[in-house]
Amino acid sequence: MAENKLAHQFAAYSEWRKALVDSICDYRSWLNEQELNDAQIDQRITNLLERLREDKLNVAFVAEFSRGKSELINAIFFADYGQRLLPSSAGRTTMCPTELLYDPSKPTAISMLPIDTRSSDATTTEYKRYPDEWHTVAFNVDNNESMIAAFKEVSSTKRVTAEEAEKYGLYDPNSSDDAMSLNKDGSIDIPCWRYAMINFPHPLLEQGLVILDTPGLNAIGTEPELTLNMLPNAHAVLFILAADTGVTKSEIDVWRQYISGTRWKQKGRLAVLNKIDGLWDELKNEKEIENEINKQIKTSAELLGLETNQVFPISAQKGLLAKVNNDDGLLFKSRILELEKALSDELIPSKKEIVRDNTQNEIEDLIANSQLILDARFSGINDQLVELRGLRGKNEDVVEHMMSKVKVDKENFEKGLQRFQALRS
Repeated sequence: MAENKLAHQFAAYSEWRKALVDSICDYRSWLNEQELNDAQIDQRITNLLERLREDKLNVAFVAEFSRGKSELINAIFFADYGQRLLPSSAGRTTMCPTELLYDPSKPTAISMLPIDTRSSDATTTEYKRYPDEWHTVAFNVDNNESMIAAFKEVSSTKRVTAEEAEKYGLYDPNSSDDAMSLNKDGSIDIPCWRYAMINFPHPLLEQGLVILDTPGLNAIGTEPELTLNMLPNAHAVLFILAADTGVTKSEIDVWRQYISGTRWKQKGRLAVLNKIDGLWDELKNEKEIENEINKQIKTSAELLGLETNQVFPISAQKGLLAKVNNDDGLLFKSRILELEKALSDELIPSKKEIVRDNTQNEIEDLIANSQLILDARFSGINDQLVELRGLRGKNEDVVEHMMSKVKVDKENFEKGLQRFQALRS
């Protein structure tokens, strides 16, 4: 079975980040030894270390209903469990924005924010400060059935009046599409939850990966925090399309309004043509099937304003099945490894570059401050040396001691600078 390159690359990135933290801790120790530290500098270093330790890599999955988005998450991240963790079946399964992450200070559980909180003006981020507002379901990571049962809670719905759904922004009486969702008695089924957070000690989540599973294109417009904060700040957005239909008008609108904007040239905005197994036709030869897939890639890339190498045709379902059954042939045919390779080759190096540049800028500023302090010290010592030399050798021992101290300070500072050149690599 082919190895998950994404997992290896992310583990390597985490080790690099830990080494960076260790180097900065060494730098702080050196500042203390040289009496160059003070409360302000120490606070800046503390803030920098906290940012590095809490550093997250955010990957968002966006799609219309029934595009296989949850199945893709299962295939990339959770195949090792031997079955589907996130609910994935025909129709709509992801009912609310769902964040998968790991915070060791919190219990292993799913926290869900009730849908009726949408009647207030508070955002989900604001509600995160009030844990009592969330409904929590614990699960056992050593029991797959326990996890699957808990994860299904996120898909729960309830039946309400059209007026109540309208109050929550989930029903538009002027929309013909929404009217089709009404039951015979005029009621409508809506999600039980506004937002869900799954605190899960998965190896990648433990290293700082955060997965955002969105519930469909209509939710992107109705939950402002998704559009204003979460999607723009995601390090990668995977836009999942159906390989047989390509890009629909509603998908083009969402892509242009919420995902691409002026950011489309940046790495980490990828389109995924899922369910290519629907194009596998026994009455067609391999070349004909490949030509059909390539045609969809080209058309989708043009409509979304992407390069063709930013569009990935895959079968998430076959990829998951291949990983569970250790079927290398089917895994290759699913082409999911090509998508994983793109994520590892583009996303992680880009994230590393951002972290390295930000850290380097902060450290170089601190070093410049240290240099100013040392320059002032050297200037003061040189003034003293001039004065001592004026004593015409009467205090040769003192002069020799001062010269030695200047030399040692200079050597120590130069060694410190060399040590932190590693930040550039």
